[in-house]
Amino acid sequence: MSTRPVVAVVPFGARGATPRAGAIARQIARRLVDRFARETTLELRPVFLLAMPEAASDAGYLVFGSSPEPELAAQYASSSGATHALTATYRDGPSRALDVALVDASTKAATRVAIAIPEGALQRVEGDLATWLVKALGVEVAADLGSPPTANEAAYVALLEAMDEEVNATLLRPSDAARARESLRRALSGFIDAARGDPASEAPEERLLVVAAESLERGEIADEVRALEELVTIRPRSWRAHYILGQLRAEGGDLNGAIVATEHAHALKPLSDADVVRLAELYANAGAPAPALAHLKRVRDGSDAYGAAQELLAIISLQRGDLDAGRAAFDRAVSAGTTSWELHASFGAAVHSRGALDDAIAHYVDALGAGGPPVVRLNLARVLLAKGDHAAALRELDALLASERSGEVAMHALRLRFGIREPELERELERAGKAALSGDPAALDPARAVFDRALAREPALWEAHFGLGIVARQRGDAKVAQSAFRRVLELLPDQPDALHELGVALLMENDFTEALEALDHAAALRPDEPAYVADAGFAHLRAGDLANARARLERAARLDANDPITKSYLGELARVESERPKPS
Repeated sequence: MSTRPVVAVVPFGARGATPRAGAIARQIARRLVDRFARETTLELRPVFLLAMPEAASDAGYLVFGSSPEPELAAQYASSSGATHALTATYRDGPSRALDVALVDASTKAATRVAIAIPEGALQRVEGDLATWLVKALGVEVAADLGSPPTANEAAYVALLEAMDEEVNATLLRPSDAARARESLRRALSGFIDAARGDPASEAPEERLLVVAAESLERGEIADEVRALEELVTIRPRSWRAHYILGQLRAEGGDLNGAIVATEHAHALKPLSDADVVRLAELYANAGAPAPALAHLKRVRDGSDAYGAAQELLAIISLQRGDLDAGRAAFDRAVSAGTTSWELHASFGAAVHSRGALDDAIAHYVDALGAGGPPVVRLNLARVLLAKGDHAAALRELDALLASERSGEVAMHALRLRFGIREPELERELERAGKAALSGDPAALDPARAVFDRALAREPALWEAHFGLGIVARQRGDAKVAQSAFRRVLELLPDQPDALHELGVALLMENDFTEALEALDHAAALRPDEPAYVADAGFAHLRAGDLANARARLERAARLDANDPITKSYLGELARVESERPKPS
């Protein structure tokens, strides 16, 4: 049986005039456990307790935490398999001190000490406690456990209070997400205050980076990104802060920001080859293949990341149209034993564009075998169709549509299957769609008949539902138009044309709230389409929101200064503005 001391650290209690004392006491205990994390001659284990209030011995004092008597402390130690228990009470006020008791679990005997805390020297208390504990246990340690974590008390208190808010956020998260998030914001702010109070201290950075890394799992990163952006201004030489900031920005879709942060980290400390590949992928996704390729070519054969580097190099080469370079990199990736569905799919697309249909089919089949998504099966069906194998193409489309019933891939597959099964009706559908949009009243009835026939063959054909909506809107039937466009959005969420047309149909019935939502959404999806931006502006005008109306209509005019509809909307806006009473 090992004779190594194992100390159960009970969350320290506190006597003080404010709740701050409780936070300080609890987190000194927590930090003490962290100080001994790498030691081998003894072990500290935290004891997790709910707050246990005591009777105050001094009138007007508040009491926090737990300071159990030796017998109860010994029970805590025994129940956690420890040889000793460490308890303490932090006394705040004019004569600050930490009253400490080290209790032997077997004898229940307590060794006590009062560690005085001079004014402005709270940051030294955990080091003083660690030094005393080592001597009391009669062990030797390799590390210097007595150094303070910050250079001044203000930074240390900010650190402890932030750590306590971090714990609050963890406890609140399962039951009250809003309050948990607020506690986490206070924790992040506290860590930044601590770092600003002592820029040389690594302790605030350590906690902030842990919180930021955990946020990647939760998907809530906005506050953490802002905190890290402040941290790197305080500690610009911290490669870890830049590195985690890059990860968070990438998670949030800020590719350029992620590249900048990751390159800063790389300049401060060379990244691992795996991280270099991820950096190259950021460049590739941001539309910058040249720096991506430059990074990938630095990953040498023999590296664990070599196969991944060659795979990405092959994909980028294919996207640039360099099939020879892509093929060479593909062969190197295969030799390294790393070929993903993305690589096979990219090769399938590349060789398909050059007419090598059998080769494309083989790559798409390999991509599906490697776990490729439904879009791979859709592309396989397209190649089979191009080869003239309609039966095989239909089998692939049927397999895809058995699991995918909505969304862009499913709708493309549905239309492709419809064209194979009903080639003549598909041509009629194309002509009917153009006729409905032409605005010719004589074309509406024949177009509607085609849409109805198409839906009788394929009820989920979104283009036919869209056509029915156009016909209904042209005839002034807002309710039927809305129903048709809503059906399109069920099949193909966020389809910009359907959102735009739904908004127009809602405006026909003065339903401003939903119309604004639909038209603004459509304009956001098509920000360079002047008609979409102008119609969104007109909706705001109809709703009486003149400021937003002007912003959108002026943007539409910049996109197309000669559009007559935008000009008429701006004229109407000017009229309404002129009639609105001026503030006195």
